[in-house]
Amino acid sequence: MAIITIIGAGNGAHALAADCKLGGAEVRMFEFTRFNNKVKGIMNSRRIRFEGIEMNYEKFKRNGTAVIDMVTYDMREAVHGANHILVSVQAQGFEAVFEELAPLLEDGQTVSIFPDNFGSLILRRIMRDKGLNTKVIIAGFSSLVYGARLTDYNNMETETDVVNVTYRENEIRVDTLPSSDFDAYLSASKEIPAFDATTLIQGDTVLDIGLSNVNVLLHVPAVILNAGAIENWGIIPNVGAPDVYYDIYAHGVSPSVGRVQYAFYQDLVAVAKAFGVGIGPVEEDVLQSRMGLIGQMFYGADYRLPFSEPLDQTTWLPTPKGARFSMDSRYITEDVPVGCCGAMSFANVLQVETPVISAMTNLSNIMMKTDYCKTGYSLKSFGLEKMTAVEMVEYMRAGK
Repeated sequence: MAIITIIGAGNGAHALAADCKLGGAEVRMFEFTRFNNKVKGIMNSRRIRFEGIEMNYEKFKRNGTAVIDMVTYDMREAVHGANHILVSVQAQGFEAVFEELAPLLEDGQTVSIFPDNFGSLILRRIMRDKGLNTKVIIAGFSSLVYGARLTDYNNMETETDVVNVTYRENEIRVDTLPSSDFDAYLSASKEIPAFDATTLIQGDTVLDIGLSNVNVLLHVPAVILNAGAIENWGIIPNVGAPDVYYDIYAHGVSPSVGRVQYAFYQDLVAVAKAFGVGIGPVEEDVLQSRMGLIGQMFYGADYRLPFSEPLDQTTWLPTPKGARFSMDSRYITEDVPVGCCGAMSFANVLQVETPVISAMTNLSNIMMKTDYCKTGYSLKSFGLEKMTAVEMVEYMRAGK
């Protein structure tokens, strides 16, 4: 039986923990209380209920209540002796989490980052800075395995956290750092039950994986181009309703927004081509449908929902009662400093123009009264600032 450690306790981490336990692994969960504490209700019971429609091509379903083996605030306790470490935390937390994790890693372990968001580069940089030569395999994923939402946690009466899973990825793009470790990772990953219904598709370096995170191209334009509706939603007459959650897929996407999303993707493609690496494919007409890329994950590659038809929100990710979508959402506060600024840092190496990404970033800065790229990702974050483009790709492919 594989021992799997989950780093994090948010939506994705809860889903990974319950799924892996229900799939037969020994599971430990570590919560980093510097950022949050979403495990108070299960410190004693260790119970997580995994529920939801769990849409996928294979009609695979694994609902149930899992009693995981450990819930702890001690990372050393969680990591020691584990076979696989699955990291699911906000990207802005990578530095702090990896600073603590790096010296605790042991030879033979795998580390999987969901989504990678260039985190594999950050972890390798920290290991290098600390002079650590631990023989671990580090893999970065373009997204999480699921669409998941915590619907109940820190409930001291039930002592059961509940995570709702709307869909399970049928295929997911992943690569290791370096890419030469991929075959070994693919073999080892068969011990991770979270992948039982998901095919792992190798990307072309972790740069490919970082650029292939579709959250950025979907979220940022859909939020920025709908700022007025978002801020007025449920406040003034005839603009939404206080008891209806503003959802970018139900209310924010449109033919015009879809065209901007595809132009954003073309900027990412230009960066990938300049470096000679791959990127996950996105078809233009998919972004001219209401559910976009998410619809393909639910119903298959040929699925298109016309903009003339509403989104069936009964099949959608649940939202907490009384919740309100705001501009201060991770769709901006994480996706811009991480996804946009990360992509532009690579683009600047080869003077690749990224007009749409730059425009979305500049508008985000103005709207949120900040400078996301000043505090966000840069080549220095990745330990690549002294390398040429050729050296970066060689490092990502072969570790040299």
